[in-house]
Amino acid sequence: MNLTHHLAVALTAAPTPQPDNVTAAGQAASQATETNNGTAADIATALGPTGMLLLLLMATVAVYVVSLSLHPNAKCNRCKGAGRHHGSLFSYAQRPCTSCKGRGVHPRLGRRVLFKEP
Repeated sequence: MNLTHHLAVALTAAPTPQPDNVTAAGQAASQATETNNGTAADIATALGPTGMLLLLLMATVAVYVVSLSLHPNAKCNRCKGAGRHHGSLFSYAQRPCTSCKGRGVHPRLGRRVLFKEP
């Protein structure tokens, strides 16, 4: 909840108009008292809304790539993962699924696009 509050404030906060000399004095004073310890709010304000959006996008892509490496295959939609089709006239007759070639799974789209695997 605290992080979402900081993100909302960072994304919706408008800059306050101040004269240049007041801004420069305030920055000099804050740099003098600043320590090497940065809090999440300080980092969020330093990045700005665009930086936070890019950071969130990079984290999402990283999680998706890890998900692709852990779970590279998805269940075949045509045969529902069974790997075979039953005949419509003779329901006991079976044949391998032509979409997944009888495996029941196929590679996920991200795996085919990012890793160029069949």
